[in-house]
This record gives sequence, C-alpha cells and structure tokens, in this order.
Amino acid sequence: MKSLKNILSEKKNKRSAVLDDNKLIENAFFRILKEVLPNIVPSDIGDFRLKNRIIYLQTVHPVIASEIWKKKENLKKKINSLLKNERVDKIIAK
Repeated sequence: MKSLKNILSEKKNKRSAVLDDNKLIENAFFRILKEVLPNIVPSDIGDFRLKNRIIYLQTVHPVIASEIWKKKENLKKKINSLLKNERVDKIIAK
C-alpha cells in the first residue's frame, strides 16, 4: 500500500507536467504568431486556453480573430513542426 506522501507526490508531478506542456505550447504559439502575423502582438490576445489539444483564443477585436482564423492551418502546422510532435489539432479564435 502506498503512503499518502507518495500519492501526493505523484499527483503533483503529473499536474506540473501538464502545466509545463501547456506553457510550452503557448510559447510556441506566440513565437509562430509573431512570424506569420507580425502585426498581432500578445496583448491582442485576451485569453489563451488549451484543452484537449485545441487552442482557444479570445481576441480583443474581431478583425484580429479573423486574421488568425485565415492562417489557423498554417499556424497549427508550424507549431507542431516546432514542437516536433502533433500536439495541436485545432485553433479556435473568437
């Protein structure tokens, strides 16, 4: 039987791995966004969330969402290429 200390340690390690992975994908997204759409800056993205390999973006203006929507397939391919793994399936911008 596992001790409570071991169980909590394992749970903490899993949670930090997920957070690290989300941060890695977020950093890759903004890095690629800067290359593909240089006029859009991180402050134009009000909210960035990653859930089930889908990036959800809340932008500050509909025009920005439209520009990202036009380039979403290119962004997705470049992010996955940069990370050398298929980690993003879809990008949704509103």
